[in-house]
Amino acid sequence: MNENNLNVVYQQYFSKKEADQIFEELEREIEYFPSEMTTVVVFNKRYPVPRKVPAYGAKNLTYTFSGNTLPTKPLIPILVKILKEANQFLKDGSFYYILINRYKDGQDKTGSHRDNETDMDPNSSIVTFSIGDERTLIFKRPNFKSVKIPLKYGSVLAMNPPTNEFCYYEIPREKRIKDVRISLAFRKKLSKIELL
Repeated sequence: MNENNLNVVYQQYFSKKEADQIFEELEREIEYFPSEMTTVVVFNKRYPVPRKVPAYGAKNLTYTFSGNTLPTKPLIPILVKILKEANQFLKDGSFYYILINRYKDGQDKTGSHRDNETDMDPNSSIVTFSIGDERTLIFKRPNFKSVKIPLKYGSVLAMNPPTNEFCYYEIPREKRIKDVRISLAFRKKLSKIELL
């Protein structure tokens, strides 16, 4: 899909067997930040993030969003494996930073936003793997109809430039969803740190 500044590649990537193995390992190995460390500021008020979040990557990196600066945890083998898959969607360079979101069910969500943190490379794709229950991703652009993409179990979505410059996107609440979804979003930092 590449029109009206929305440039995304979406496809099924892992088989169910592969995705099941990844899901089990992520649930066993990922360490999430405590809720008091992950908050967002809305109209000068601070609220807890409605999902669990950690960031993993090269040594000494940090993750900054909505007034928070959080340490990046060292990469673990399952994330190194998926990182290699994510790098296939880059034209040059490599990822060394992963943001993970764990949605416990359809009550957890991500509000409408753009990934415009100043330490992220605006000219790089953002590649996200979805493991777990299907959720809906909605892209919104002024003067255009919203685009909805069902993020299926084991799928990958590459959000290529200039999408992040022109589009907002969200994962809304979906009360019918009863199970966990884990997203692994690979982003490129402006820092030249290499993977360890």
